[in-house]
Amino acid sequence: MAIYGAPVAAIAALWWLRSAELIADTSLWTHAIILVVGAIANYTSSLWTRAQPTNPVAIHARVAASVLATGALIYATGWGSLLAVAFAIGSAELLRTVGPATMIPNLIWNFIAVASGELTIELGWAPSVVSPALSHALAITGLILLAIVTRVLGDAATATEAAEDLVRERALHFEALIEHASDLIGVVCSDGTIVSVSPAVTHMLGYEPDEVAGRAISDFVEERFAQHVPEILDLAVERVGVPTSYEFRARHADGSERLVVGTLTTPTADWGDHIVLNLHDVTTQRDLETQLRHDASHDALTGLMNRKAFGDASERACARAARQGRTVGMLYIDLDGFKQINDTFGHDAGDRVLIEAGRRLRTCLTDGETLARLGGDEFAVLVDAVSGNRAIELAECILSTIGEPIEGLPNDARVVASIGIALRSSDGIEISTLMQDADAAMYAAKRNGRARWELNEPIIEV
Repeated sequence: MAIYGAPVAAIAALWWLRSAELIADTSLWTHAIILVVGAIANYTSSLWTRAQPTNPVAIHARVAASVLATGALIYATGWGSLLAVAFAIGSAELLRTVGPATMIPNLIWNFIAVASGELTIELGWAPSVVSPALSHALAITGLILLAIVTRVLGDAATATEAAEDLVRERALHFEALIEHASDLIGVVCSDGTIVSVSPAVTHMLGYEPDEVAGRAISDFVEERFAQHVPEILDLAVERVGVPTSYEFRARHADGSERLVVGTLTTPTADWGDHIVLNLHDVTTQRDLETQLRHDASHDALTGLMNRKAFGDASERACARAARQGRTVGMLYIDLDGFKQINDTFGHDAGDRVLIEAGRRLRTCLTDGETLARLGGDEFAVLVDAVSGNRAIELAECILSTIGEPIEGLPNDARVVASIGIALRSSDGIEISTLMQDADAAMYAAKRNGRARWELNEPIIEV
């Protein structure tokens, strides 16, 4: 409408101005030709610059079409230099729509248009409502002002374009970060409705972003945490700019749960009831921490408690027994025949014996009894509270179980156990003394024929 309607409106305005003798007596056909040719040139050149926005020839053509059409029209009215503001308006529009690349072409083609117009006045080819001398003076002044205005507007357009490019570049970087971040980033309303989430939700929880948007956040968290979601969201809205983190379990699409750390932040007060949500999956990290803690206190081969952890547990048990006046017992177990199997059949067979021995020892234990591998083929059992003949019953169970054939080894390749038993119930029970006594009893069992137990001192009834 602007392209085709403007010339018609302009012809009507020119006809009225001509009738009122406010412009020169130039033929309306001349005005019409200038308007139509100018409109076509402007439209064609604008298509060219849209297709090739950085082509200098296209930019010059776009500027030339606009400036020369403007110059031809205002000089045809006789008001030429008096309407220099029209050139400034055209320059500003070109800088806005095409960009700062039009600044120099604007200065060049405005100079050409004004100089050509003044030349036609001087030669008497174009009308002028003022004398040629005054028109030239006004034209020179107008060109100077036009150059200043064009330069200022060009610098402003350059700065604006640079700022837009920077914003655009940062936006692309930010989108790339969101797109490829392993953490889930999203926006939720204060009522718990999820507005949007990043693609990381697919890897973390097995959902597509569109499946999550519009649903309640409580649909994806464990029930006990879901009960606190409203108050947590209210707190996040109140504490503008202050991130708050919580650890909870999120529901995966496959029915499993993932341990995550969720951080909620209301960046500024302008966000209203919207909150930024960040979810970091710590499932693997926590599993690894648990595994490391387990490995630090357990034997890698048998999975039993190791010597250090057993010593710590025994110290605590002895301290409790001393406070409560109870009897604590220890069984020190050494596998007889293990070295021969290890040397004859290899370390793989030896490892298999140790693993099987650990499994069999576990089957003999009850509550309050702690089993450990002390190293090599030595094991120990701590009985937290000895009752009756439990220590001897446990030793008999171990002797019976350990002596059974081990699958994968020849029938004559067996191990037996020498077991030393130590009991203490004084006020000052020390783990070092208890273990030394049990160890001494174990060597007594070896000297007395192996495959037996020996008691360091008489059993104390409780």
